[in-house]
Amino acid sequence: MSGFWDEHPGLARQLEDVRQAIRDSAQSDDSDVQASVSQLLESNGKMLRPAFVILASQFGAPPADRITRIAAAIEMLHMATLAHDDIIDGAALRRGVATLHALRGPRTAVLVGDWLFASCFSMVADFAAVENSRALSQMVARICGSEVSQSADRHRVSTSVRRYLRRIAGKTAALFALSFHVGAHESGCPPEMCSRLRRLGYCLGMGFQIIDDILDFEGPGADTGKPTGRDLAEGIYTIPTILGLKNDDGRLAAALSRRPRSRRSLSRTAALIVERGGIARARELAERYTERSRREISHLPCGQPRAALEAVTEKLLHRTR
Repeated sequence: MSGFWDEHPGLARQLEDVRQAIRDSAQSDDSDVQASVSQLLESNGKMLRPAFVILASQFGAPPADRITRIAAAIEMLHMATLAHDDIIDGAALRRGVATLHALRGPRTAVLVGDWLFASCFSMVADFAAVENSRALSQMVARICGSEVSQSADRHRVSTSVRRYLRRIAGKTAALFALSFHVGAHESGCPPEMCSRLRRLGYCLGMGFQIIDDILDFEGPGADTGKPTGRDLAEGIYTIPTILGLKNDDGRLAAALSRRPRSRRSLSRTAALIVERGGIARARELAERYTERSRREISHLPCGQPRAALEAVTEKLLHRTR
């Protein structure tokens, strides 16, 4: 796991318990599943979603083992979507590490992703309330719908800001929101607290994805773990491109119509996006979502969970990977 949570050692220890719960769930399966799950855990970065389950639960009276299992289920869902996304995108690297399908082939990667989905639902059925199990199943449908929408929008220069926001709401923000809500609900938080934490998760998720899309242009491959401009090369026009097109004199649209894929053409196209204010305006949008997150946090009870959320909110906005 990355050192993202080093300043919060108690939470870091709980996240290691989550990782162990995922490893344990694979012990009864064959060696390929165990090895694949271990590989995914080694490259699964910040573990934001299970951390949000745990932090939200601390505003109530969390049943420790149950929260750990639910947090593990949420992370398994996220891992499954990454395994499948990497196959669809043809990505050889994630965070600088070879992807599962690159090492073991697409067939194994698909099957392990399916195993993670099934194990996630099994764990949720055993440890979470019925309404949270239902919300998780609805989440899978929403994530899939957002991926279909993204695929349909490839190379479409007319994609609107509203359509982009709707897409990332289903792709990223909804799972952040669900992580907060499930943690709060399962620990007995009152409805108004659950709603506030759910809104916080949504705003954090929106800001997180916008920054992620900015880093596809700005972050060197060593920091982001993927080649700069990969989304642009795949014809996935994210918010910097969409906002750049709003100030276009025709040259950016013409460059996109040529479907740039070489390093040189991608660099030129990215420069046009920067010149037209696409990156700067995208950062302003991420800041607006972050400010909404700050407002929700300001109404939470003072204490360690709130302090951790304040710190992570700023860290996510200003991250470089």
